[in-house]
Amino acid sequence: MTQHRSEARRTASLLPLLLAAGCLGSSPVPDYFTLSPAGGAATGAALAARPELGLAVGPIEVPRYADRPELVTRVGSHGLVPWNEHRWGGSLRADILDAVANDLGALLGTLHVAVYPTEARFPVQYRVLIDFLAFEGAPGSSVALRAVWTLASGADGKALVVEESSFEQPVGSSAWEDLVAAQREALGRLDREIAAKIAALP
Repeated sequence: MTQHRSEARRTASLLPLLLAAGCLGSSPVPDYFTLSPAGGAATGAALAARPELGLAVGPIEVPRYADRPELVTRVGSHGLVPWNEHRWGGSLRADILDAVANDLGALLGTLHVAVYPTEARFPVQYRVLIDFLAFEGAPGSSVALRAVWTLASGADGKALVVEESSFEQPVGSSAWEDLVAAQREALGRLDREIAAKIAALP
């Protein structure tokens, strides 16, 4: 009788561990994504060759619902869905900053681009500030990007240009990778618009 009770107690003490292991084992491994494609982003033809130009990119603002580890899609007019099984490999905010800096450097022909919060170690002519009002989509549908962006003087911080841009980018398929690719494409279109304005400034 004592032996049976001892075995029963051992089984009862192991049960929570077995259940936990079962739950963990059934959890899917998340897919991780980044806005920076392998091999670098294709930004198209350069708009200028300004190797002496110094730029500072950031800070930026992104919607709070999107600034999280999970990819977030919109459902209907007011619904949002965070997808635990589809996540950003790092920070969406940092990904956007890096993408904007890389695009502007390539489009304007300069290596002198500092990314917030790193301080520039070269003279800065312009600072690029972006407030993203929308940056989301859904697989098999489209990506919406809407942003207010400012070009400020690197000397005194005064705003030289303030504009709003809006893009609708179709998603190639129902694959999550194509959703992220469409987000990157929409961001590239915004960067080209900003670069064109910088190229037109003195």
